[in-house]
Parts: sequence; structure tokens; C-alpha cells
Amino acid sequence: VLFHGSGPENRNLFMARWFAVQGFAALAYDKRGVGESEGNFRTVPFMELCGDGLAAIQYLKSRKEIDTGHIGVWGLSQGGWLGPLAASRSSDVSFVIAVSGPGVSPGEQMRFYYANQLRARGLPEADVLEADALRRDVWKYLYSGKGFDEANDELNRAHTKRWYNEVKRQQDDLFGPLPPPSDLEKPGDTKFNWFKREMNYDPVPALQALRVPALFVFGSEDRLVPMEKSVAVIRQVLTQSGNRDFTIRVFEHDDHGMRRQTSNAYGDLDPEYLEAMRRWLAARQTAK
Repeated sequence: VLFHGSGPENRNLFMARWFAVQGFAALAYDKRGVGESEGNFRTVPFMELCGDGLAAIQYLKSRKEIDTGHIGVWGLSQGGWLGPLAASRSSDVSFVIAVSGPGVSPGEQMRFYYANQLRARGLPEADVLEADALRRDVWKYLYSGKGFDEANDELNRAHTKRWYNEVKRQQDDLFGPLPPPSDLEKPGDTKFNWFKREMNYDPVPALQALRVPALFVFGSEDRLVPMEKSVAVIRQVLTQSGNRDFTIRVFEHDDHGMRRQTSNAYGDLDPEYLEAMRRWLAARQTAK
């Protein structure tokens, strides 16, 4: 079963066909509200999308051509959170492959991304850190509802900073009108889902509950996910929890999507990544 990354993603037919070539049936589906799927993924916290993958597993179990003892999940980026979460919720998951799956919260991951975006635009490190501190404080208010005046004052002072225009260009609209505390309790608002329900999602409990074979894959040039910290967290948690079959691979020169990156240009999907995944699967899964 193939879990999606964030955003409006449809069924991943490339990876589905790749798994089929390796001898694995693959179920790929459109995310809620995308392609032929109904609903709207933006109206729920991403953790609820785990249920869609679990429903897909139940469907596969009804198919006579499926070896129900060997149903696993694969997920990229946000799907790298959902794969271990699915395994922690269902004994029907027999293996997990997480590609560029963060070992940190969505809030920390997105701050890492925005900071790298500023670095790529040439901002000095001191400016990047100062802008990151502002974003951290504003997001803390939006999550907790405490410190409205302090957050507002920080935003106003930032207008005089040399990094103001670059941060204003970023997609989270940090300098938009700051909602008062009374507006932070409206569940229908997409910002409510992010700040109240998603931002501080902790992937550690799902990792602690992971008892099936697991492969974690990262690219050394990932600018969206803090790779080094994620690797350290995943290794520490799985070692301490007693998981005896987990593998972590970091591929040099690969980006978030496991594509080769040379001279600041995106290349093709890394064949070494695909080969490593093929070998890992072949070593652990024997069909009836």
C-alpha cells in the first residue's frame, strides 16, 4: 500500500509499477479530494489519512491473489510518518518502507525547510536564525493561544529587519494578520488543523511500537527534512525499543525525492536507491 506525501497527490503509478516488476502487487490510490477520490484531505489532520491506508490493507486481504501475511506499506515524506503509524495501529502491516520520513515533528520539519529556503536565497546565517526564532515564537502562539501581544510586537519589529522581505515572500504568510486567541478555536479552519493538531505530532510513539522489518531511506541533500537529526532519532528509538530488523540508508547527492542532484540541478531517480530497496525486500519477503 502506497502512502502519499503532503499536498494534493494522486496515485503513484510509477512506484506501483516498480513494485509490480519486483513481484509485489501494489495498491495506489488518489488522496482525498484528488483525482477520482472524494472528500478533502485539507479538512483533517494528516494522521487521519492513516485510516485510508489501513482500509486499503483490508481490501487487499479480501483478494485471493494476495499473500495476506506479507502486506507492507511504503510512504514518501509525509507518508514516512504514516507508514510507522499504520504499523503501530494494525498487526496486518508486515513491513514498512519510509522514504524521507521525518523523525521530528511537522513543526520542526517545516521550520527546517523555511530556514533552508532563506539560505538558498543568500541570507547570512545570523539572519536565518533570527527569522527562524520569530517563526518559532509566532507558531507557538498560534498553537497555544498564549502571548498574543508579544507575538504581535515581534512581528511589528521585524518590519525593520533586512530579512523581512524574503520572509514575507515565503508561503506560510508569516506576516499576515495575526488572529486573536478567540479565532484560534475554529475547527473548520485549515490553520486550526495545522497548528492545533498537526504541528506537534510526535513520531516517536509510533516508532517505539514498530516491531516489523523497517527500511528508512534518506538523501544527503534533502532540504525539506532534517536528515541527520531524523536518522539519529530513528536509530536511537528503534534500538532502545528492541526492534531487531531495521535498516537506515542515506544516499549521497540525493534530494528529498531520492533524485540525484548535481550542480544544483535535479536529476533522475537514483537507481542505487531502487536497487537497495529491491534487495531489502528480496531478503525479507518470501511469498507462499
